[in-house]
Amino acid sequence: MSEKILAITGPTSGIGKYTVTELAQDYDIIILLCRNFAKGNTVKNQILSEYPNKQVAIIKCDLSDLASVMKAATELMTEYKYVDCLINNAGVFSLTRQRTEDGYELMFGTNYLGHFLLTHLLFDLIMKSADKQIIIVSSGAYKFTSVGNRNFEYPLTYNPMKAYARSKLATLYFMQELNEQFSKMGLNVAAIHPGAVSTNLGKTKYNKTIGDAIYKLLDPLFISPKEGALSTIKVAREGRLYRGEYVYKGKRKAIESYGLNYFDRKRMIRETLEALQLNQFMSRT
Repeated sequence: MSEKILAITGPTSGIGKYTVTELAQDYDIIILLCRNFAKGNTVKNQILSEYPNKQVAIIKCDLSDLASVMKAATELMTEYKYVDCLINNAGVFSLTRQRTEDGYELMFGTNYLGHFLLTHLLFDLIMKSADKQIIIVSSGAYKFTSVGNRNFEYPLTYNPMKAYARSKLATLYFMQELNEQFSKMGLNVAAIHPGAVSTNLGKTKYNKTIGDAIYKLLDPLFISPKEGALSTIKVAREGRLYRGEYVYKGKRKAIESYGLNYFDRKRMIRETLEALQLNQFMSRT
């Protein structure tokens, strides 16, 4: 029997950490794609303390740096022949305007572009697996804005909520396009809205003071990382039941508003391929 392999981004804190430690029992090999190796090692040790027979690998991957994404994907492809489940979990919310290594607005570059490239590079390995599963952690914030016309340009003005919503709308379009093109080939892809989770999302070294104040004010409205991870865990275990679906609180939820715009979706995918200099949607041999 083949070993089951899970790869997950953002596994060192919040819902990602709870997700991977809970799903570890279901997989033989767990690949932690993270920026901070020391934090990754802490999660690795936590998993191995409970499941000593598991294999846990740490691969450094900074989703805001496309060169780091390519290096991480190359390392993974060199070591493994397939990946049963890829969970695009990592996310960032920035109260201040910031630029990625490649010149994109931070949230768009990290939440969407970095994950798009990672998925593109690993797609062959995913389709060679038994489960053929991709889970995209999106957000209900997608309803707050349209994709606009200058997503790939660094913004002159900045509204953090709209910028975050746009990045998550793009991830929802990504899920829909993957499902449309590859569900007939057996791909099980779904998008998750985890809810308003109490994590460190949005707090950086540049805005720690205001970030702490806002989180203290809003803390009673947040759910725990454990609660936020439940949909991802459920979909990972029952992927075929949620193929092409948007899931909230473990249930299918209808996509609304801008999320249904077919032409904006096609334009977003086309412009993404152009920006990343890719000649086709997802790497295939």
